[in-house]
Amino acid sequence: MSRVSQTVAAVRSLPMVTVLRVGAWAALLGATGLLVRAEARRSELPAGVTAETDIVYRRTPARRLRLDVYEPMDVGAVSERGRPVVLAIHGGGWAGGSRISFGQMVARLAQHGYVAVSVDYTLCRPGHPSWPAALDDLREAVRWIRSHARQYRIDPDRVVALGASAGGHLAALLGTTAGDDAGLKVQAVIDFYGPSDLLVLATENQDASRVIAQFLGADANERPGLWEAASPARQVSAGAPPMLLVHGADDTHVPPNQSELLAAALRTAGVPSRLVVVSGARHGFHFRIDDQRDLLPEILAFLATVWDPPKTADFP
Repeated sequence: MSRVSQTVAAVRSLPMVTVLRVGAWAALLGATGLLVRAEARRSELPAGVTAETDIVYRRTPARRLRLDVYEPMDVGAVSERGRPVVLAIHGGGWAGGSRISFGQMVARLAQHGYVAVSVDYTLCRPGHPSWPAALDDLREAVRWIRSHARQYRIDPDRVVALGASAGGHLAALLGTTAGDDAGLKVQAVIDFYGPSDLLVLATENQDASRVIAQFLGADANERPGLWEAASPARQVSAGAPPMLLVHGADDTHVPPNQSELLAAALRTAGVPSRLVVVSGARHGFHFRIDDQRDLLPEILAFLATVWDPPKTADFP
């Protein structure tokens, strides 16, 4: 049976009201990909930025996973230390989204001396969960970055994981689950409205619960330990990296309390963090919210404090 036939059969087995509600929730949770694709069509690469695309970083039995690298053109500005690098992780409800469009948006960081690496990862579909494969893919991407640090003039000790929605969730997991493996550690996380406690989110939104179950391959009541292991807020330890959490105050699909729960866990563990709640913003915004607010300066300011840490546990 083809993938399309499997999907149709799985959908037909659900009550129509459930199909409509879950489909609507998943589509809205995946708004990241749609909004960024629209932004990408409006503009080419930022001035002064070059891209190397379609690089295979991991081969699996099912597919070849690819990434794109965005670099500043000014090679002469690279210090002996190398440039910091941002691993860009697209959203899309763990089932969709695009490394290409998300990378073109994150490429703005290359105008400020960063290398941006935007990646594919394994996506789920009905009957085919992508946990823990998606996280394993991203860990391999971190290893790839470090193994190619000399080629791309990257500082392997300044790796940032940045993601939105499902990508924010995976970025936070990269920061909270590396353990003692130095090759997997990232030095900072930037999480745009990612789910952080899947068990709490499931109790608040039944449609979200079904989408998460598709991603994980089990319902919360069947395997609560699995849901806990996939929840960044429940994996925080003192060894986690500094995090910038950004959330829309009017997000009804991944409520702001998801970032608040992660921020509280980070404070308890003594991990430097900052939570930015954007008034009036819903789910699916990115660096530039509208003509009035651009979050890029706040992102750069946060990263500056990571490379030159403040004396207190909370960022200004």
